[in-house]
Amino acid sequence: MRTVRRRNRCHSNLLKNSATALFATGLAALTVVSCSSGPGSTDPKPTPSKSASGKPAPADAAARKDALAAYAGMRTEQVKAFAKGRASGTKLEKYASDKALATIEGSLFRYRQAGITFKGQPKSTTKVTALSLDKKPKTATVTECWDTTHWNPVVESTGKDAASGNQPRRYTVTGTVRTIGESWMVVGLTVDKDHPC
Repeated sequence: MRTVRRRNRCHSNLLKNSATALFATGLAALTVVSCSSGPGSTDPKPTPSKSASGKPAPADAAARKDALAAYAGMRTEQVKAFAKGRASGTKLEKYASDKALATIEGSLFRYRQAGITFKGQPKSTTKVTALSLDKKPKTATVTECWDTTHWNPVVESTGKDAASGNQPRRYTVTGTVRTIGESWMVVGLTVDKDHPC
């Protein structure tokens, strides 16, 4: 009888120890699973701006395209305005607003007062270097290499070249582009002639 009780006690202890071990193992496994995606995890996580393939998400790609289109539209209309000395008859206000529009119109006014228009065609190489779509308005930063080598100021009445020989012809411009309603527009321009491109 004692032998049977001793065996039952041993069997009972063995079951308790096994259950404890399984619980501990299960808890450890649960901890590993729950921590593997926690704050300290080194598992790669997709960012909102990237798809699983590493390419920009469709929303990002569309926003970049729209921001660059607004910037290109502004430059196209600016060239038209500078060719005739006035912004009337152009679509400059469709693409530029705020400080960017004031900067372009201010320059245009000064050249018009001096009797200067522009001939030729500049070149512009642009890329979006920052993008924020989380808040409204959505914003983008466009970095541009603005090349005025073949875009020259001339005296309107004589056609004589009015370019200053000591001015850089290729330099960096940083544009601030944001949504106004549903449209992307250029709202700021920072010219950096100390950084040729």
